Amino acid sequence: MASPKTSQNIVVCEKKTALNSTIGEVISELQVPLANKIDEYILKLGYSNAHVLGILVQLLTNGKVRVDFRDYAERLSLNTTGDLMTRGDAVELFDEHLKTMNSQSGAAGESNVTQKIVVQMPKVQLPKKF
Repeated sequence: MASPKTSQNIVVCEKKTALNSTIGEVISELQVPLANKIDEYILKLGYSNAHVLGILVQLLTNGKVRVDFRDYAERLSLNTTGDLMTRGDAVELFDEHLKTMNSQSGAAGESNVTQKIVVQMPKVQLPKKF
């Protein structure tokens, strides 16, 4: 059975701390909808959905996660322990969020997100021997 929770109605506590300080100076503490954090991470991580999914699954199955960036660390925790869910439900929630995001930003259901990239090796030409 699918989880009735959506990324919009799950509240996350976000605590940012500076990494370059020795005392772990708190930069900010906020409560935000999970949908906002997913959108933020997708933009920061360059549509690398595997990383965002890993963060989301850790948060929704264990209730907390720490994400380090260059200058600061974010500690995310669920506001309510009732929002804990199984890994399968967390993945489904993420997929539903992506579908909603793509339908809102795409024209007539078209996705603006690159789904697959193929890189071919350049043709190597050896120097000619005289």
